[in-house]
Amino acid sequence: MRHRERLLPPVWLFAVCLLVVPAAVLVFLPIDPVWGWIVAIVLYLGVAGGLVVAAPVVAVDDATLSAGRARIPLAALGEPQVLDRAGSYAVLHADWDARAFHSTVPWTPLLVRIPVVDDADPTTAWVLSTRRPEALAAAIRDARA
Repeated sequence: MRHRERLLPPVWLFAVCLLVVPAAVLVFLPIDPVWGWIVAIVLYLGVAGGLVVAAPVVAVDDATLSAGRARIPLAALGEPQVLDRAGSYAVLHADWDARAFHSTVPWTPLLVRIPVVDDADPTTAWVLSTRRPEALAAAIRDARA
């Protein structure tokens, strides 16, 4: 494995999810406070667990690039382009390409765009969120070499 990164949410998002606790307690308070706390804890664990389980994994091995469950051979990819914040914003807004494969998360503002050079593939590019864009691009370049 040349590169592997799980795009977990930041700690502050788990703290924000704690707001389900008082909401659940308030809903169940007239019925039974104990059940309110039980439901609140189960709801929080479910929401936090869902965020962890749903976090995509971006990985590069010797032959493939994967993002989540999607995979593509490295031979079908062109030169990776590391995007800064402004470039990432443009790719996700004004320069949006509906034919590109996007695996992005809102809590990671940096992107890498990798063009697809396989003429048989209708996908024009892969656009991936990453916390380490230079390392991802270098891993793709090294694996293709």
